[in-house]
Amino acid sequence: MSEERQLVALMLTDMVGYTRLSQQDEARALRLLDVHNEALRSSIQAHGGRVIKGTGDGFLVEFPSALQAASCAVDIQRRFHDRNRGIEESERFAVRIGLHVGDVVRRDGDVFGDGVNITARIEPLAGAGGICVTSAVRDQVWNKIGRPIVSLGPQQLKNLEAPIEVYRVVLPWDDVQEAPHVKVDRTRLAVLPLTNVSPDPEDEYFTDGMTEELIYTLSKVPGLRVIAQTSAMSYKGKTKPIREIGRELSVGSVLEGSVRKAGERLRITVQLIDAESEEHLWAARYDRELADVFEIQTEIAQSVAGELRGVLVTSGAPRPTENLDAYKEYLKGRQFWARRTKTGLHKALVHFEAAVSADQNFAKAYSGIADTYTVLVNHGHEAAATAHPKARAAAEKAIALDPNLAEAHASLGLIYLESDHDPVLAEREMRRAVELSPNYATAYHWLGLVLDYLGRDEEARAAMERALELDPLAHITHIAYADMLLGTGDAERAKALLLRARDLEPDYPGVASDLAQAEMILWNWCGAEDALDIGLHRNPNNALALGMRMNLALFLGDVDAARAALEKAERVEPGSPHVWTQRGMFEYGTGRPAEAVSWFQRAAEAHPEDPITAIRLGMSCIALGRLDEARRWIGEIARLRLLTSPKLRLIYETFCGVLAAREGRRDEVESRLAAVRAQTANSRRHAGAAFILVAAGREDEALDELEQSLAVHDPWLMELPSEPLMAPIRTHPRFQRMLEVMGLGTGVPAAP
Repeated sequence: MSEERQLVALMLTDMVGYTRLSQQDEARALRLLDVHNEALRSSIQAHGGRVIKGTGDGFLVEFPSALQAASCAVDIQRRFHDRNRGIEESERFAVRIGLHVGDVVRRDGDVFGDGVNITARIEPLAGAGGICVTSAVRDQVWNKIGRPIVSLGPQQLKNLEAPIEVYRVVLPWDDVQEAPHVKVDRTRLAVLPLTNVSPDPEDEYFTDGMTEELIYTLSKVPGLRVIAQTSAMSYKGKTKPIREIGRELSVGSVLEGSVRKAGERLRITVQLIDAESEEHLWAARYDRELADVFEIQTEIAQSVAGELRGVLVTSGAPRPTENLDAYKEYLKGRQFWARRTKTGLHKALVHFEAAVSADQNFAKAYSGIADTYTVLVNHGHEAAATAHPKARAAAEKAIALDPNLAEAHASLGLIYLESDHDPVLAEREMRRAVELSPNYATAYHWLGLVLDYLGRDEEARAAMERALELDPLAHITHIAYADMLLGTGDAERAKALLLRARDLEPDYPGVASDLAQAEMILWNWCGAEDALDIGLHRNPNNALALGMRMNLALFLGDVDAARAALEKAERVEPGSPHVWTQRGMFEYGTGRPAEAVSWFQRAAEAHPEDPITAIRLGMSCIALGRLDEARRWIGEIARLRLLTSPKLRLIYETFCGVLAAREGRRDEVESRLAAVRAQTANSRRHAGAAFILVAAGREDEALDELEQSLAVHDPWLMELPSEPLMAPIRTHPRFQRMLEVMGLGTGVPAAP
């Protein structure tokens, strides 16, 4: 009988209450056990685990690393948590999980020893839906799984002589459950969409206009914190209790009311309600002629301000326009713009231009035009060469008409960032916007983008958190914040934001691809597949999701599946620069850099301001040995003022370092390596250094860097298995071991 002793990461799972359920309803228990087993086996396989044996209603599993075991445990509990939220209580069940790293003795396909005993003893301490780990696991993963790990103190476990320290992994929903109740100040206010009780349904836009103007005016009242229109309007037509709305928006007060329009007469009724007690704090009714509409909103704002703060507004906000037709078109435009879809943006542009046609001095409408053109370019729907000048002209016109319009300053700031790559001017305009309107959520959102571009991560997070506080139901802010966090290595927080964005706007095309990317960074391959399946089920022609499916399949070594997804994306959007880039990545990742160059060039011609496409072109040229062309692209990147962003500078320094190594310029290689390594806050620095070291023939050093990259779940790891420039180390045992840690086994083939 052969025996082998080995140090392994162990997991023991247990389905809570299975025995009792079997006694109550055996058929249902067996059916739920099948669901349990399928989900666990799927996650275990995805994270590189091996089931040693079943335990009736659980599994004993081994993993190559503690990180894989912990990532798998979090994934399992997330799956069951998400499942339980959407089904009847009788169909729910929970799992306990224990993790330990210790010695085991292998004998006849089974394992024995203290490692197994300790794992079995700590598993019951986890509780339903929980994860408990020993210090041996905690010490290896505490800064790598994106979740807090808290001590439960020394525990005296059965048949163990000395107590051992046991820890609990705090899961996202644990944070919510354990958060103490905090009474929200009444000065944090939500204005719910006023109800149209007029006989004519066409008066709906007038009612929405009253809501928008109330929010706008109250947002300018010192001391009030008003929820943005995007979040407030999501409650239109809904009958949720005020207390529930208050919890969802974290507000202390809610203003609601109705509008009745009969001919030229208006009756507006409003009431202020305490969001916690649902007590009516104040109510008023206004009977006015239609011509007084803009004075009415100011009068209501003064009354509410007086009730909440005891301070009356001495003068009302300036009227945005005297033309009700222009105003109506503007409101329609903002509704479509907030969706951020290609169709919605083009419809928004039509309405904003109609508003300007009706009133050529309507500053807010010009700001809407500017925002629409800039976002169309940002989302790849318009060419920068034609759209950015139109955006700039509209923003400057808005400021000329109203120098104190917050929206106009934010619009110009976004142009400075997106078109001029000038974050200094962009920050100046965004700061001016939030100074003029402290409750303007979009300005905080865009300020966060500027600060992220500058590499000021903590300030960028604070700005994004403020934007979400002001507009908690804005899906686009959740997505933008998540994209920022993916770039800084906080994939767990990014994933939570993206799941919320999907709940808020499930049909938005970018949610599925971004969520899949987050799952890939977390090495949850099944989760990435699920995210794409959900997105493509809702919209089979989602080119962004198809492109990400290509990336995932290529990374997993399934070239045929990657090609099929890409070809469908090309049929859906044949003229899309984004799809051209995806074709270039496919060709590059399957070992055909010459074909990749032609596709990247097409994308670069369509969007010459995009530095990432220029870098992909340069790297493809290096892979082909066309070093003169690669050097030319370095000059193109410098022309784009790429170096104003520290995060983009790291990619640029990597590119320059690889080229220097290929050309034998050793001194420059060292200087570029130093520049890359100096960005200690950037999770991509290790992979960047590895690129340069491989090109310089220093393979062992490159592998050292990649192992550091592995420890922080570097997003750049997603490209390395199919990266032609990594060919010299792809078959190295240390590289293959990295793939196993990521839950891939040796399934990713070397590119031809």
